[in-house]
Amino acid sequence: MLMQIRNWATGWVAGAIMGLIIITFAVWGINFADQGSEPVVASVDGEDIKLRQFQQAYNNFRDQMQNYTGKSLAPGEEELLKKQTLDKLIQDEIINQATVDNGLQISDAGIRKAIENIDVFSGENGFDRGAYEIGVMQMGMTTVVFEHRLRQELMANQLQYAVTNSVFVSEKEAVWLTRINKQTRDLTYIILPADELKDSIEISDGAIEQYYNKTSRGLSDPEQVRVAYLELSVEKLAEDIEIVEETLRSYYDDNKDKYDVKEQRKVHIIDFKLAPDAEDKDVEMANNKAEKIRKLIASGISFTEIAENHDDGTAPEMLVSEHGFLVRGVLPKEIDEVVFSVGEGELSEVIRTDRGLHVFRVDGIKGGINNTFENAKEEVEKDYKRSEAEHKYFDLADTLVTLAYEHADTLEVAAEEVGIEIQESDRFNRDSATGILADPKVLAASFDKEAIKSGENSEAIELNNNRLLVLQVLEHFPAEKKPLEAVREQVAQILKTEQASKMQREKGQEILQQLKQGSSLSQVAEALEFEWSQAEGVTRDDVSVNRRILRTAFKLGKPENDGPTFGGVEIGKEDYAVVAVSRIEYPMTLNDEDIDKTKAMLLRSKANDEWSSVVDELKEKASISIYSSKL
Repeated sequence: MLMQIRNWATGWVAGAIMGLIIITFAVWGINFADQGSEPVVASVDGEDIKLRQFQQAYNNFRDQMQNYTGKSLAPGEEELLKKQTLDKLIQDEIINQATVDNGLQISDAGIRKAIENIDVFSGENGFDRGAYEIGVMQMGMTTVVFEHRLRQELMANQLQYAVTNSVFVSEKEAVWLTRINKQTRDLTYIILPADELKDSIEISDGAIEQYYNKTSRGLSDPEQVRVAYLELSVEKLAEDIEIVEETLRSYYDDNKDKYDVKEQRKVHIIDFKLAPDAEDKDVEMANNKAEKIRKLIASGISFTEIAENHDDGTAPEMLVSEHGFLVRGVLPKEIDEVVFSVGEGELSEVIRTDRGLHVFRVDGIKGGINNTFENAKEEVEKDYKRSEAEHKYFDLADTLVTLAYEHADTLEVAAEEVGIEIQESDRFNRDSATGILADPKVLAASFDKEAIKSGENSEAIELNNNRLLVLQVLEHFPAEKKPLEAVREQVAQILKTEQASKMQREKGQEILQQLKQGSSLSQVAEALEFEWSQAEGVTRDDVSVNRRILRTAFKLGKPENDGPTFGGVEIGKEDYAVVAVSRIEYPMTLNDEDIDKTKAMLLRSKANDEWSSVVDELKEKASISIYSSKL
């Protein structure tokens, strides 16, 4: 993004702000509890990073990763993520301090403009102050805190731009790398699949028993849990909002701009192509065809059936089209005037324009004089319920989280106070969970070791679309190894695959050895009874050749006079491939667009390296203290 920066007020703010929105959700999350005095996990030149700040960042980074992978993190992965989270918070603090030290500033007017450019804070008429305040509240912040963090983010981007703007890539550099990237190679290769050998391999009972006794991986019934949970959602709250006609009308009047739209019309049109200077006989022929089709429509035949069954293929060419609700000015002027002068359901006469002949019917009208409460009632009711439910949601969410925490051994107190039912699941594992229980965040909480051990309520789990869930693990069923007889065939197949893979890898290495000792490709193929595959003129992104083979081929050196260069590579976890490169060719001429793309890629790479170097230098100079015992 930063390599595109030229003027933050006109170009890069939108991208930077969207990045900030992501960072804000990812790092800060929603905080319902009073932070109060809390432990410090690190300090950077005297500025503290608090435990809650770390926990919020860690929880949300973890949620993002679990949403991406669809799986809970292993203990080792959790420890690594904790370290990466703290490193990120420390780096952010170092950069924030550097922006202050370098005198970078963003004016209040700049902050206001940046906020107004954020799409999620916009309504139909541009920036919506109400949407802004609600959006910030949903992030668990006040507007003051949000604007402070926005200012920090923009100043950090200013600093990064100042660093990376000096990066330079020469034309010679770009041309050289473009030639490298555009080179083609002629390949000869063989894939040795393990599947070819599996059926011929016998596995002894002793080998099966030895493998079974040595490992449980893949041979156990998965860990399972049974949980109880409370789910609070705006959608469900909206279902229970009572509607009073007078209140609904008042809501409509207060938000009338939202429901008032320009007059729009839904139209079916049949066009008959005819040149403006068409001869009289052609005009007569086209008019006869148009009138015939018009009568068919008037008799009740649909436009779809006209298109499918009533075009005889004679001149003029006929085109049937359906247009959703259009405002004035979209259709050609002559048609537009007629379309907006007829009533709903009315079929036009045959109309002549410079484009030909036309027959149309208005199938729907909305907006304009139709902007009434009655016509918008269904939408108004839905919006009103949603609005009321959102206000109710935030109050109940605060109550739910507080009571679930204060009465950690039961969900009953919170359920009774908030007015929602406790739901209980059947037994499930990480792969068999369905519905809301299959959400990665819910899965992570359900199989959390501390939650299982303590039996206490989980922290609030924030889901998409204004949904909140708190759960309690009722029962835990550890993973249990299956009996040998139940997995005997499975183990046999595992061992067959291992042996077949080893045999094919050894065969591939034998092929390489013979080639390197001077045997020709044809001699080796004849001796070992296989056929080579050929691929000529392949590029780095060729899709006709296996990706691993392609990468191996482009890592091999240049063929010399005495023959090709060779290499071997494992394909997946089972197969093996041998690759030979016989020719490398570079393009004689280069496209300016390709050179420009290469130059842009090099600029991004150099800019990232330059920025990383500056950040590393700032870290070295900073006084950083980490209190690992507090994590």
